This record gives sequence, C-alpha cells and structure tokens, in this order.
Amino acid sequence: MQPAADPALVESISDLAKRLRKRGTVLVYVPIPSRSQSMPKAVPPSAWLYGYQEVVNATIYEDAVSRLGDANVVTVDLLEAFQNADAEMVLFQKADPLWTAEGARLAAQAVAKEIKSMPAYRKANLMRFSTIRKDDMTRPSDLRTALQAHCANPLPPVVDATFETTGEEAFAADRPFNVLGADAPPPAVLVGSKYSADGQSHFDGFLKQYAGLQVENRADVDDYPFQSMMTYLASQDFQENPPLFLVWEVPAGSNLARFGPRPWETLSAYAAGECADDAAGCSPIGAEQ
Repeated sequence: MQPAADPALVESISDLAKRLRKRGTVLVYVPIPSRSQSMPKAVPPSAWLYGYQEVVNATIYEDAVSRLGDANVVTVDLLEAFQNADAEMVLFQKADPLWTAEGARLAAQAVAKEIKSMPAYRKANLMRFSTIRKDDMTRPSDLRTALQAHCANPLPPVVDATFETTGEEAFAADRPFNVLGADAPPPAVLVGSKYSADGQSHFDGFLKQYAGLQVENRADVDDYPFQSMMTYLASQDFQENPPLFLVWEVPAGSNLARFGPRPWETLSAYAAGECADDAAGCSPIGAEQ
C-alpha cells in the first residue's frame, strides 16, 4: 500500500489543486482507508505474522493526510470518522473490498462537513434532499468468487441495502437565484473508483443529502482513480463549466505515482485548460497512462 505520503506525489496533487483553484474549482481529496485501518479491532491477532502493527498502520494514513494538508490540499480524514463509528456498524463488506452503505454514509457525512466549511460553499445554490431505504440486494463480487474456491464453507454473500435520494431547490436568502435551472453546471462533481461508481453503496446520494448540493457522479467502475480524473478533466463539461467542488475518492492501495510524472503533467494541463480545443493540446502519453 503506497498512500499519498511520498513528497513527490504530494507535490503533484498540490499542483493539481492549485491549478483547479485558478479555474474556480476546489479539489476535495478523499483517501479511503483500508479495512484494517478503519476497523483495527476486527483484525485477527495472527495478522502480526504478516507484519501488521496497528499503530504503524494508522500512522501511514494520518501522515498522508497531514502532508497533503500542509501542501494546501483539502483532504478529508475518513479514518477518524470510521474509527469513531459505533462498534456494531459494519463499514466494509466481509468478503469484498468495498464499503457498505453504512461506510459510504459515514464517508459522505465527513466529506459534506468539509465542503460546507469552505467559503466556496456559499456560492452554490442549496437543495433539500431526502433519502429512503429500499430493498436489499446481493451483488456479484470477483474477490468473493476467488476466495470461495479456497473455502470449504460458503463465504458471506455481498449484500447491501439500496436507497433512493430525491431533492428540490431550497430557498436561501443569501444564495443567488439559479436562473439557468436544470441547465446550470453542477456545484459538485464526484470522480474516483468503483467505491462510488454506479451509485455504489449510495455514496453519491448520501453526499447530496448531507452537503445539500447537486452532485454529478463521474466515477467509472472500470477505471483506475487517476484515469477517472483524467477523463473528466479532459471532457468538454469540465473545460466549459468547471464545478465549484471536485471530489476525488481514492481507495487505499491506489498508487497514483506508479506511472511517473508524465501523466501528472498532462492532468495538470487539463486542469489549467491548456488542452481545450483552442489550445495547443497535450501529449497523448500522459492521457494513455
């Protein structure tokens, strides 16, 4: 697991955030802690045989959050929220790496709290959302299937609750009237991994509810988190209508620096608008990575 604690990677993320700010967009970086970081009491004692140390495990995450904060990157500390959760809450699936609806809900609360604390939040038109729980669903899991081949007894199925979130514009005397209506650019865009793609565990819906903002989900279940960000920044939607907030969720184990500095140069160019149709264009090398 190589989190964003490496100085070179912190510098790359900080440069991206700085370029986005010049376009009027606040990057909200959301590093998702691993299951062992989030629920250390559930880790079996035998884990020490594989080098597990609870204090070191937590420090890895906390150090990354601290370094990003020192580099002026708005970073959401999910570890604190997860470790302070009620003991009976199941935050992650037992036979799958993804979080449950409870984990996604706690994460959305932490992200929304951070967004609402920023001055840019007052520029967004508020909405009032309500969320209702619907039927539970069992979904396929590649990891569970792979593990089951080595187990004599059936593993726990990957079951999660489904939800529906609906909203309407909320009146606020200190907010400008949205004259563009449904054609206005969304105040918040979500990019990232399969943790939020396709409404996974309803993270995007919970984020709408707790932030009181419309959120456009641009995460892709088939994309690496870096590529998800690259695809969105290269899109006409971003180039013409940058959002107020760009939420980037990145799971533990996503080594964003594994392809070197070239992709980051391309990403920063997209963020700065240097790859628009009327600009010189960008190297395809970074885009491919």
